[in-house]
Amino acid sequence: MFPDSLLLNLALFVAGQAAAWFYLRSGRLLVGGLATAAIWIAADWAVVARYVFEDLEQFRIALIAMQLVCVGIVGLLAFAQWRRRWSGTAKRRAELFEAGTAAYLRDAHDEARATYQRLVRCDPWDAAAWLALGNVHRRADRRSAARRCYRRCLRVDTQREYTDLARQLSGRG
Repeated sequence: MFPDSLLLNLALFVAGQAAAWFYLRSGRLLVGGLATAAIWIAADWAVVARYVFEDLEQFRIALIAMQLVCVGIVGLLAFAQWRRRWSGTAKRRAELFEAGTAAYLRDAHDEARATYQRLVRCDPWDAAAWLALGNVHRRADRRSAARRCYRRCLRVDTQREYTDLARQLSGRG
């Protein structure tokens, strides 16, 4: 059975675009951009195959590709949000952030970097962890890595809590 119903595909398209938009809006530009491009390319391919070339086989393949991309990006976002809130690292976020800060203050840069990297792997939208990771890199004299972290902090800081500090530290102030 092939799900070529308009409402089902429209709902999948909207859900996929909403997930891709969330990634774009929250600073995950690569994931959001690739998802948006893949969804639109598959949708355009389906429309052209169906109405220009009247090739039902290509239409079905393109529609399945669009459906898979949409389900994939929505599933990826759902997993990321689950991991962000319910994983072991997320549950221990305050404790880990405190441990990273303590390591940073005693100049244990490798330990602090590992702790903050663990936090940003678990929650790539954690602006405070990106800022702290940038500070660790800056103190360890890794300027380009620090600037990348500060820029990432600016992209994911949707609440604008750390914007001024990140801009100043990245040299954009």
